[in-house]
Amino acid sequence: MATFANILYDDAFKVVLTEPSNNRLLIKLVEFFLPGKTIQSLSLDDKEQHGLILSDKNCTFDLFCTTNNGERIIVEMQFLAQSSFRERMLYYATYPIRSQIMERMKSLPQESAQGRMNYALNPVYVISILNFKMPHEDENTLEEGMISRYDLRSPRTGEMMTDALHFVYLELGRLRWKENEQDKCRTLLEKLAFSLKYGHLQNQRPTNFKGELLQLLYDATAFANMDERQLLNYNKVMRTELDILAWKEYARQEGLEEGRAEGREVGLAEGRKAGLAEGRKAGLAEGREAGLAEGREAGLAEGKAEMQRELVLRMKAKRMDEQTVAELVGLSPEDVRAIV
Repeated sequence: MATFANILYDDAFKVVLTEPSNNRLLIKLVEFFLPGKTIQSLSLDDKEQHGLILSDKNCTFDLFCTTNNGERIIVEMQFLAQSSFRERMLYYATYPIRSQIMERMKSLPQESAQGRMNYALNPVYVISILNFKMPHEDENTLEEGMISRYDLRSPRTGEMMTDALHFVYLELGRLRWKENEQDKCRTLLEKLAFSLKYGHLQNQRPTNFKGELLQLLYDATAFANMDERQLLNYNKVMRTELDILAWKEYARQEGLEEGRAEGREVGLAEGRKAGLAEGRKAGLAEGREAGLAEGREAGLAEGKAEMQRELVLRMKAKRMDEQTVAELVGLSPEDVRAIV
């Protein structure tokens, strides 16, 4: 039986991190991703964010919280690789930015809201934990080969346009160590990445995994520390997650089969087309070669016949007898008579 919960899946991640008793873990986790920042308190906000109008699609974050300084923080756990994931996070970031402005507008008289509006923003941080690798222009720029950070800066001078928007990505898919190589982890980042990716496969917290963050993480994910309600919630979301994964795998296999069938059909059609083209090309080449050979042979034969005719005529002009001419030229007496 497993000792620790698997929080690689976003719903399981939420079950553990939204538990009030694990608020300290959430604070330490956010502080780890935002070096130099000390958070006194962190309150969870409504994960479902609404659009500007009723017809807009709602946006649901894994975790959405606000610090004691008013900073907004989104934390996302992504198990499966997804194209344009950075753009998805950029889209998510627009919600806490917009909500800040809308909150201020509500507090102003309607007739003067635009004229007196203060557009200063509290920083928004989007932290993403990914169980895969993202493409990078230069992988050597990643922190310990796993973390990338982005904000709004001038590409020429590096000057920051605003401190209002920041993105942090931890790519667990870049962890060098396997599930049984915990002793090779040296830095806190390696140990945290290992714990997030392989913690559910361990029987106990590795002895060299020390410090408050790691202690809190293993305590929070230990089944022995969960009450009946937490266990029921965890098992429920895991069944849902596994069903979704099974469905996605089925769809993937179906897509592969359809792709193979379509590929075979296209391949046969292209093969037939290429075969015909190659056959025509080869036929032309063979035809040219055969034609040249036949032409050479016919030309030689015609040349020989013409030479024989000339010889026969010259010999007959010298009054040589028919039999002698035939023997010297290599023709039959009948052929000699036909020439003269």
